[in-house]
Amino acid sequence: MSRSSSRIHAFDSLRGLAACSVIIGHLFMVMRGQQDAIYDRFFHWTRIAKQTPVDVLFQGHAAVVLFFVLSGFVLYLLLARAKLSMPAYVAKRVVRLYVPYLAAIVLGIIGAYAVSGDTLDGFNSWINKFWSWPVTWPSIGEHLLFIGQFNADRYDFTIWTLVHEMRISLVFPLILLMVRRMRWWAALMPFVVASATMVVLRQPAVRESMNIAGFAAHGGLTAYVLTVHYMLAFAIGASLAHHRESLFAAYGRLPGRTRILLGVLTFTLYVYGGKALHIIGLATMMPYDWPMMAAAEPGFRRVLETSPCQYLGRISYSLYLFHPIVLLAMLHGFAGRMPLGWLLILTFVLCFVVSDLAYRTIEQPAVQLSRVAADRAGRAYQALRRRMRRAEIRRYGMTGRMG
Repeated sequence: MSRSSSRIHAFDSLRGLAACSVIIGHLFMVMRGQQDAIYDRFFHWTRIAKQTPVDVLFQGHAAVVLFFVLSGFVLYLLLARAKLSMPAYVAKRVVRLYVPYLAAIVLGIIGAYAVSGDTLDGFNSWINKFWSWPVTWPSIGEHLLFIGQFNADRYDFTIWTLVHEMRISLVFPLILLMVRRMRWWAALMPFVVASATMVVLRQPAVRESMNIAGFAAHGGLTAYVLTVHYMLAFAIGASLAHHRESLFAAYGRLPGRTRILLGVLTFTLYVYGGKALHIIGLATMMPYDWPMMAAAEPGFRRVLETSPCQYLGRISYSLYLFHPIVLLAMLHGFAGRMPLGWLLILTFVLCFVVSDLAYRTIEQPAVQLSRVAADRAGRAYQALRRRMRRAEIRRYGMTGRMG
């Protein structure tokens, strides 16, 4: 196995571990405010644990930022190696993301319709806001369109990240062009400035509940302002991919002590970077992301290439996408009928069962379908270019004869 390919497998594994941390974080959130003191006390223990290195196990938002950086890395290699035309790339990316997304949304709509907005007695407002809105045709249309600003909490509360991923994927060739043709700092600087500008616009909007410039406070987690912000994470991932060989070689020359220090720095930025910004008042989501975007350390490759980690990497998209459906269905179906602790343990196990099934029956066919779509789009694009060239030749030939 080549170095390059093995590193990609390691990054897939990292995505799988990050998906697990998101699930654990959501399960812990269910315990907040429980009437049974043992669960509420356990939730408060997790709040204390979040101030320790153990927070890496359920650092959900940091995992989302990591997803975006890894997506930038993978998309760069996809475009750079495959040499896809723009239509072929768009077709492949849209089908790859959209087919599993559509399956999850259909299940979420069915679940929301089945519970008819019923709330979970004794549970907190965070979990009760999901599946609490009525199922309407406008909301279904917003979810089918996928890339607009809409309430992404209605049917599957993780899809807001996929909205940003789809938007950025469509403009990613521009990021690739900048990364390949400019020095690394020059390529990243426009995205740093754009992210900082969005923060300046959004900070007062969030604090004052205002709508500055028509977009800063609008759209919730799917706001366009956040897409501009997260382009920085994709650009960092693309830059790491472009310079991967030189970075890997430079890392290999580092002494062991320096590697350990680099690992500690990465861990610190990932777990404590966002918390540190609370001290200076930058506590909202976008500044919170900056230190985590800077966390990069390739020294855990051997662990990430083990079979269990690679399995998590393979099902990571399905795991991330379908676990809210499993969680909400289990709570609405069995809360109050069995102890919450056992219910959450069973939910955790079922998340993997459902994700494995979704990977085999939905995600793998979607990958195959995306390749077919890319091939057909590429062929259609080449055919169109040939027709345009022939038309241009005929036009110039006719002009020459008339002259």
